[in-house]
Parts: sequence; structure tokens; C-alpha cells
Amino acid sequence: MPCLPYAEGDKPTIDPKCCTGLQNLVATATSKNDKVTTCHCLEDAFQKFPAIQDQYMKAIPNLCNVTVPFPLSKEMKCDK
Repeated sequence: MPCLPYAEGDKPTIDPKCCTGLQNLVATATSKNDKVTTCHCLEDAFQKFPAIQDQYMKAIPNLCNVTVPFPLSKEMKCDK
């Protein structure tokens, strides 16, 4: 939820809590199955928040200096 205001374009800067959450998420998703499950979870969340804008969502990992094992996008392909 701390990422939502930035991802929807409502706030010009990212909340540090968003970055912390993303870092923790990536750190706990270590196996391929964990990564696919996490991807599907995020994919489902994006559907619940239609105001999320891809341009902002895709920028979050870079802004947080976090490498995410899949692109953050409304068009995620979690099974690839």
C-alpha cells in the first residue's frame, strides 16, 4: 500500500516504506516457485487498483535500487 500513491501518479515521490516493502518481498521470494507466486500476487493486486499507471509502476524498482526478478507491469507474464 505505501507504493500505491506513487504508482497511481498521485504523489511525485516514492514513500521509503514502499522501497522497504519491495526489498523485503524480493528477499523472501528466493525459489522459482516463490517468484512465480509473488508475481501472481502482484498481478492480482494490479487488477484491484485500476488507477495504477505502468510508467510509474515500472520505475519503482529503479527508484528503490531493487532488482526484481520480473517486470512490474499490468501486462506481467508470470508463467514465463
